[in-house]
Amino acid sequence: MALVESRAVVLRTYRLGETSSIVVCYTDNFGKVRLVAKGARKGGGRLGAALEPLLVSGVVFYRREGKDLSLVSQAEVEREFPELRRDVVRMAYGSAVAELVDKLVSGEEPDPRLFGVIVGALDEIDSAPEAELDGALWRFELALARELGYTPEFGRCVLCGNDPGGDARFAPRHGGVVCDGCLATRAGVPVAGAAASAAIAALAGGEGVASGSLDAVVRDEIGDTLRDFLGEHAGRSLRLRSIDFLAQVRRMERSETEPDQHDED
Repeated sequence: MALVESRAVVLRTYRLGETSSIVVCYTDNFGKVRLVAKGARKGGGRLGAALEPLLVSGVVFYRREGKDLSLVSQAEVEREFPELRRDVVRMAYGSAVAELVDKLVSGEEPDPRLFGVIVGALDEIDSAPEAELDGALWRFELALARELGYTPEFGRCVLCGNDPGGDARFAPRHGGVVCDGCLATRAGVPVAGAAASAAIAALAGGEGVASGSLDAVVRDEIGDTLRDFLGEHAGRSLRLRSIDFLAQVRRMERSETEPDQHDED
């Protein structure tokens, strides 16, 4: 058992007994780890305050190789992302980042670049205009795919290998774009619509996409398509509680802005 230290993004926590917690983190030095924080749920404790979700903290823990749990010794907050943590909508987007990492990353394999991608996504969600939060999440999802080794293919049709052309559509099940010719001859290939496919290609190419200027239906399609793509590589459907919550918020917002039919009668 070795005493080690690392920067860590707290992904989630859950209760252990009456006063302790298990804290799931992604660390820059050790990858994804599960830590036991004894007494963290006692009121006013510094340890518990530094191990809340969506914080970046410096943690010191007793690492036990080959064991599922390690014991936290110390933790200090490094970054708090104040806007993200005080706004329920930004919190939901940040939680989507944490959920995706928790669901898609396993094992203690350090990847400092992935750690930087996660922190960068939380930083963008903390500071971006609310209308552009969808774009921040999409960029993170594509960056996460790249770091995990399954960058989508846009340079050629994933079915025939030819130049995809300007009318290619993104097929999440196949991990890239499908050309017009294959779409005409291979019925039943599930693909995104033209606007969503073009936006995903632009995002993957590093181009700016103003998510706030897109139609709500297109925004939803881009998000669903990217999560379908990630789910294909994960081998399971990615149902995110944070995204379900955001959908409820959006429905409430639309209902508040739609005219009351009784008022019109």
